[in-house]
Amino acid sequence: MIQKASLRLLQRQAMPTTVLSNDIYRKTSLLNDIEEAGDAGTELDGPLLLNILVKFFHAYVYPGSHERVLTLEEISLLFDQFVHRRLGSDVLEGCLDIRKTLLSYGFALCMLADLPKSAHIFKAIAEGSTTLDGNTFTGLDIGSGTGILMLAMSVFAKRNGFSSTSLVGIERNQIVAERTNEIMGRMGLGNIIVADAKKNDTYGFLEDKEIHYVTNETLPSVNRSLWKEDFIFICKTLYDGFYSQIKNANFFPDSVLVGRSSTDMLTVLNSSNGFQLESGDYPLRLMKPYAISLSGSMIPLESIGHAYEKYIPEVWKTVLTRRW
Repeated sequence: MIQKASLRLLQRQAMPTTVLSNDIYRKTSLLNDIEEAGDAGTELDGPLLLNILVKFFHAYVYPGSHERVLTLEEISLLFDQFVHRRLGSDVLEGCLDIRKTLLSYGFALCMLADLPKSAHIFKAIAEGSTTLDGNTFTGLDIGSGTGILMLAMSVFAKRNGFSSTSLVGIERNQIVAERTNEIMGRMGLGNIIVADAKKNDTYGFLEDKEIHYVTNETLPSVNRSLWKEDFIFICKTLYDGFYSQIKNANFFPDSVLVGRSSTDMLTVLNSSNGFQLESGDYPLRLMKPYAISLSGSMIPLESIGHAYEKYIPEVWKTVLTRRW
């Protein structure tokens, strides 16, 4: 009895507020929000972006919910369950299946669950412009995770007047890739392949297609060396083997500030140098990323999303995973 009482004291209670305020939550389906975002005349403001993100989060865990008008309480319960997926919690009592689901896709969902950063990145991609034309927009998403940047590219395509899209994501985690492929298929957003993006033969599907947009989500986090993730190695593969297909593409990130330290040997990597160092004086793999360019401004990694934090209740800021 004492042991049970002790365990009960460790049990986390439900979060005291919803993940967004009622003031900004839209009683619309994710499909409706995406359609509105695809109109070039619509401002992609914080409330609209955050509605898309939280509803997409729900649709990833509950495939098909993108067509429904969800209550804010439904969405907030899921976020509550997610942040407590490894803990004892009132909201997960007797919910073994949802706990398993959230644990299975936890790494990919962590990226999406950092709502302020995800909103900032989504906006930077979706509001961009292109010099390329054609009826079909072709996008490549590397390290797809949940596929949220594929959704951002699809909004970009609509806002830029393309009549159709062809989107392919590359994800090395098979369990995540299978779920994301299901979600992308249900929403008509493209497909995911399980492959190593550092290998040339992964890109056979490109053939001679001209790519409009490349998103690469494999950049290491703050204070981690570039060799810890695949970003620079993937870029080298793309530029060495498929330059003609990507030479006019938009990129996310379109520029990365790297250095030996935050003050030493700072260098900008971008499409003009193939995201590689032009000088061999110091190994690029030992450098660290410090900032990326979003909407034309170089933003420190730790500052991404700051403008959107005001939309998140204070109690949630302490539990939502940090993307970088």
